[in-house]
Amino acid sequence: MKRLVWINLVLGIWLMNSPFLVRLFYRGAIRVTWVDFILGFAIAAISLARLFSHHTEEILITDWVVTALALLTVLNPLLYNYYGLTLATLNNLLIGGAICLFSVFLDWNDLHRRT
Repeated sequence: MKRLVWINLVLGIWLMNSPFLVRLFYRGAIRVTWVDFILGFAIAAISLARLFSHHTEEILITDWVVTALALLTVLNPLLYNYYGLTLATLNNLLIGGAICLFSVFLDWNDLHRRT
């Protein structure tokens, strides 16, 4: 299961770097995708914290926080009205959706292993 946490960490780092890469294709994209940097940093930091957590409560909380941040990543194009930037929107939908699925699966697995 730690592989999925590592994947979330890497995807968070990708999300953190994506505004700068999207800027290569859309000059003004950094103005609307700067939130991706913050969300990516938060996802990567919390995933890293989860790797070193040993208490069940900490693990469950980090999974739910990462899930909430991933849902916010998916909703970002609508919240900041940049769904016209196709590359940035696809990036948010794919990366946010993958992180959300992985963290929900991890949380589900931890709950069932706990009982």
